[in-house]
Amino acid sequence: MDTTRSIERKEFKGIDLTKFLLAILVVAGHTHPFKDVTDPVFIQIWEKSLLLVVPCFFMAAGFFLFPKVYQSADKTTRLNAIWLYLKRIISLYIYWTLIFLPVTFWHYANDDLVIKKDIILFIRGTFFFGENFYSWPLWFLLSMIYSLIFTGFLMFIDLRIKTIFYISIVVFAIAMVFNFLVTGETNNEFLLMLGKIIKYLFLTGRLFTGMFYLLVGGLIAMRKIRISRLAMVWMVLLALTFQLFEVKILSPFLFSLLPITLFCLIVDLKLEKIKNGLFLRKCSTVMYFTHMIIFFLYTLIFTTFPYFGWDAFLVAVIVPILLTPVIIRNEERFPILKQLFG
Repeated sequence: MDTTRSIERKEFKGIDLTKFLLAILVVAGHTHPFKDVTDPVFIQIWEKSLLLVVPCFFMAAGFFLFPKVYQSADKTTRLNAIWLYLKRIISLYIYWTLIFLPVTFWHYANDDLVIKKDIILFIRGTFFFGENFYSWPLWFLLSMIYSLIFTGFLMFIDLRIKTIFYISIVVFAIAMVFNFLVTGETNNEFLLMLGKIIKYLFLTGRLFTGMFYLLVGGLIAMRKIRISRLAMVWMVLLALTFQLFEVKILSPFLFSLLPITLFCLIVDLKLEKIKNGLFLRKCSTVMYFTHMIIFFLYTLIFTTFPYFGWDAFLVAVIVPILLTPVIIRNEERFPILKQLFG
């Protein structure tokens, strides 16, 4: 998704194309076109592939944000750049939470819970999960909000960007611990109780993963992280080895080497034959934000809940692609379109 509207950007067609393809993967992850495939090897590869998507979106955001933030040595100017970007993300989160409200209310009207319980679920979903019914993609924005607030605070107390990055690694490691605890795969009573609390409050540790990937993207853009091709090969081998021979907490932590390697490769892609990077950028954003609404309407009108399959996937991909040129042509006339889609 494109959350970098206010940032002067060069043409990075590799990022534009990759985000477009990854947005299609997001749709696939939510509509389950391969729901009838039972081969365990395919399922494992498919599920791991889906885990590459959001980290790349975070890194792309950081890639365009942090060079803008650190182009000045003045702390006030840096904090102002963070604040302007944060306001943009908060606005997006509010807009899209409101847009999804009819879907959310539809769900509440059809569940068996009392109104007070639904209100509690909405507050928890909005402020701690980053999602309500079918608004699953919005957790990305909430993670961005919390990550930027914490990063801005660390900048305010005059920490260097590399120190902030090291802190983000610790936060990321804590997120991996949270992900393990919510599974309940332990016999320790205290850890089981802690896992239940974390699951009730945050669902998983995913909200705390954004800061790390944002900083990685920023440091790559600022050339403070330079990874050679040989290092990339070793990173991929290390990550894949720990996916084959799974070690709790450590394997998910090292999986992060795969999206980082992927992002390093796509940054340098020239792709001169691709002429319409704007369309790819805009389409990935439109698809990311609208596909669940389209999916919801399709299943509501033509099938029944819950429903997943190839037809739903294709509809949720094709409709945003068709909407994108309409949005591009009319965003000057209707400024709200720029607010919603960048």
